[in-house]
Amino acid sequence: MSKIQVGTKVMMELAGMKGRLQSFFVGYITKRCIITMFPIVPEMNRSLLLEHLYKGNTMTVRYIHSGTVLGFTAPIMHVSFTPLPLLFLEYPERIESFNLRKDGRVSCLFPASVARDAVEYSGALSDISKSGCSITLPAEENRAVSVEIDDHLTLRCPLLFAAEQAEIVCMVKRINKNSAKVELGLKFIEAPDELLARIANYIEQTIVFMDAA
Repeated sequence: MSKIQVGTKVMMELAGMKGRLQSFFVGYITKRCIITMFPIVPEMNRSLLLEHLYKGNTMTVRYIHSGTVLGFTAPIMHVSFTPLPLLFLEYPERIESFNLRKDGRVSCLFPASVARDAVEYSGALSDISKSGCSITLPAEENRAVSVEIDDHLTLRCPLLFAAEQAEIVCMVKRINKNSAKVELGLKFIEAPDELLARIANYIEQTIVFMDAA
């Protein structure tokens, strides 16, 4: 448990309740217990949560450390309401790495652009995976999007890549056009390791925390 820091966001699955619950890691006593805050739920679901928060019921806890999804399943030891609402879980025998679906693709909405031969087209990423993405470009009456299958484009996405000039070389694998927009399916072919790491981390967090899996 030394890899998880106090205040780390965790996602919980409580036996008997559907869906995932968000909480935060508080601390642990080695070989004795794990301590978290109460799961965060809308007020309308609070009574259902309290109904399932009892000693012996099992809780699956997942969190991200250095881009890897880790987690464990443990019974509830104790529920504390005062002075703070805390959960005490039995100390897990082992921490596991949870498998994410291979090359998971998740929806997103990031401003982005692609360029070819000094011509740049601005649009937005609509989904992304570790091997490629889709970008939607608005159709402009005064400038057609001139792109063909297997063309090489340079992709920039400052918000996701955390740098204005960071870029990935892509190959066009799919083109869908209508009167309002052009959607391109792109395959990454030259991507710096640091950008691939950022993409992988974003996908993992989205799958774990937004139920995208």
